[in-house]
Amino acid sequence: MKSGIRIIIILTAVTVLLSVYSFMKPKIELGGVELKKSKIKEFIVEDTVPIMIQGVYESEYTPRTGVDSSSQKILLIGDSMLEQFRWRLRDYCKENNHEMASVIWYSSQTEWYGTTDTLAYFIKKEKPTYIILILGANELFVKDIIAKRTPYVKHILEQIGDIPFVWVGPPNWREDTGINEMILDNVGCRRYYPSKNLTYKRYADGAHPKPESAFMWADSVASFIMTKSRYPILLNTPTQKYTGSPNSTILQPWKK
Repeated sequence: MKSGIRIIIILTAVTVLLSVYSFMKPKIELGGVELKKSKIKEFIVEDTVPIMIQGVYESEYTPRTGVDSSSQKILLIGDSMLEQFRWRLRDYCKENNHEMASVIWYSSQTEWYGTTDTLAYFIKKEKPTYIILILGANELFVKDIIAKRTPYVKHILEQIGDIPFVWVGPPNWREDTGINEMILDNVGCRRYYPSKNLTYKRYADGAHPKPESAFMWADSVASFIMTKSRYPILLNTPTQKYTGSPNSTILQPWKK
């Protein structure tokens, strides 16, 4: 009888320790092998974790606002991954009576946007009511990225201020070293779209999505914004292919 109680106590202690470990940031290695975290954290809290946004805790289980059907001025800004994406978003904007301005900064990273006034400049210039940021593809394999780049992400969020936004994660072609985790931890699940979960047809460089995949990607992001995001706006699926080039500004790679 006592041995049975001892086994129950041991199993309970192990379960508690694994549960605690699933909430920890640091990873533990035993004999050179990383101890895999359980899914207990996701099961328990999922979308209900209070997160820090611009210095204020906002609970992700706070009821969403209703879908805003008013006309928006959308600023689509980020790296070269939005090159094909912007054409489909152009269709969404025309269909739903929104205005769009896009900014492609080739080869850009969170470091670039986080150490310059580029984002603040285009916010002041375009006066957007909604921002879609596509950024992170050029940082998939940066070592110690969370320690190195988190300050830049926080400065990006400071520049955005209280403007409703969604950060669209990079369309991974391989597992990353933490860029998606870093974005999610800083903006929360209702302001972050995990593009890495989709499957893409890509150009010969193996990274950039071809138009058909980029359009599918944009469809998925639009659906997320309207049905799951913290600040949903009207983005009904386009009923036609519209004409006219997107309003775009192209920035060449930054030479420090």
